[in-house]
Amino acid sequence: MTGESGGFDILEIYKQISTKLKKRFLRKPNVTDACESFTTLGRHCETVEMPVYAGMCWIAAARCEGSLGNVPGETSCLIRSAHNFMSAQIKNKSLGCQSVATENLQAALGCYTHARSRLQETCALHTGIDLEIAESLTKLNDNLTTEMYLKDAIDISEYSLYTRIHCLQLLSSNAIERSDYSSALDAVTEIINLLKDVPKTGVRSDILLNCEVTQIFLLLILKPSHQKLTPQFAKTLEKFTWGDMNDLKLKCKFIYEHVTTGSTHLLL
Repeated sequence: MTGESGGFDILEIYKQISTKLKKRFLRKPNVTDACESFTTLGRHCETVEMPVYAGMCWIAAARCEGSLGNVPGETSCLIRSAHNFMSAQIKNKSLGCQSVATENLQAALGCYTHARSRLQETCALHTGIDLEIAESLTKLNDNLTTEMYLKDAIDISEYSLYTRIHCLQLLSSNAIERSDYSSALDAVTEIINLLKDVPKTGVRSDILLNCEVTQIFLLLILKPSHQKLTPQFAKTLEKFTWGDMNDLKLKCKFIYEHVTTGSTHLLL
């Protein structure tokens, strides 16, 4: 990869900006000017689709913001750098030239980790970063590592109902992709439990119905014995059948057809 784009030698410009940060006799480094120059160069690299160079520029800008004591600015630059490194990793994979060392992925994760270290523990951005990483790892087909970040997002979204439900839905989908149907069943069951004692609005009713349908299909796949069938699962099964498995399969087909066509009102 070269550092030239549109008549600019990006690496040379990067070095010139860096000289502004060198200490000189009786003269303080012009950190503010260097920060602005790094962000301008970073935006240029993004425009010409050179995400790795953009990532380098945003890291440099983050260092400047940190030295100026601007924690929000530092965090923002670190996250933007992570976006660019992750974008480069995903693009390389799509082109079939993914590096064995996955240096862009590691750089992205390092930036995300550094950004999180600058946030307060209660900041909602922690969950957002976890979900961003999970989404990117899904695009990289790394479903196992995705699970780790989704579980962390669930743990730290304990006091936000809809965020927690969203994270659990993603975890359920991830588990199904990995053919881990037991974990998927646990996730949708937790969503049902979360919605059990809250008022059923339109959105909540739709989520609940979707989870119950998913729960039925997962139970059909897992085929738990009567001894392992919990009272909650038995109650869900009774909602759609009187105990005949063939009848249950027919009703699941009926449910599936109406859910996919949007005619969910016929199921109520």
